[in-house]
Amino acid sequence: MEVTLNTRQDIPLRVAQPGEPDIAVLLVGRGSLYTRQPAEGLSNLARRLRSAYPEWLVEIALLEQGGPSLPQALDSCQRAGAGTIVVLPVFLPLEAATRNWLRFLARRWLERLPAPARILLAGPFDHPGSLADAAAESVSLALQSGAAVSAASGRAVAPDPDWSVIPPHAYHVLFCQGPRCTAAGAAEVGAYLRKRLKDAGLDHGPGHVLAARTGCLYPCNLGPVMVVYPEGTWYCGLDEDAVSRIVDRHFLNGETVSANAFRPSPYRQSFPNSQSTPPKSLGDE
Repeated sequence: MEVTLNTRQDIPLRVAQPGEPDIAVLLVGRGSLYTRQPAEGLSNLARRLRSAYPEWLVEIALLEQGGPSLPQALDSCQRAGAGTIVVLPVFLPLEAATRNWLRFLARRWLERLPAPARILLAGPFDHPGSLADAAAESVSLALQSGAAVSAASGRAVAPDPDWSVIPPHAYHVLFCQGPRCTAAGAAEVGAYLRKRLKDAGLDHGPGHVLAARTGCLYPCNLGPVMVVYPEGTWYCGLDEDAVSRIVDRHFLNGETVSANAFRPSPYRQSFPNSQSTPPKSLGDE
């Protein structure tokens, strides 16, 4: 493991106080749009680590398509008083770009703290004695069980007909839960959107809002982001207040919420309704 992220040397590092955990281990994985299994798998591993190392604080975070996000999990470790936080990616392959993104998120999180914290970024979770041994054990157990998959006999099971239907709807929403939007709070804002749609009776029926969670929608610095069709309206920088306005005004009354609506432009945008030419305030950027 390497020490990577103590960037403010002029202020002493925070030291865990009596009764607080000295070490926090933060297991980072990827979520799924369709199942809780990745998060449950991380949670199971966290429980095993807590049992084996009761002196550690062990938390989980999802890099995308679920929560808690890495910044939220770091907040939780910091509130618990952990003196050192070890960020452990638990997925393969661990690409260099992903490792750099984890380092960037941790640095950005550190920048807003009143005093620096100590964060370690662990190496790939693929060395002998960890995943390799676990994979070998799984293969051994399968061989011992002898429970082979049998060929289908008679008529094959019919697929669920729901997965062959495009339900009638008034609006189609693509809500981003890629890595950067997730770090900006997309998991919580997306959950709030689904709650508001249900409360407003817009989660079913011919006039409902068909909301789909997606991977990256591209303008990551403007997240959380969602696109509403058929208008093709881009809503960016979303929070719960913005979602409430969009539900009440756009979905129920057909009115675009200009305060959060962005439009495509070849230029950098930092506020809604940027013009098709660079605003003077952006200078030569």
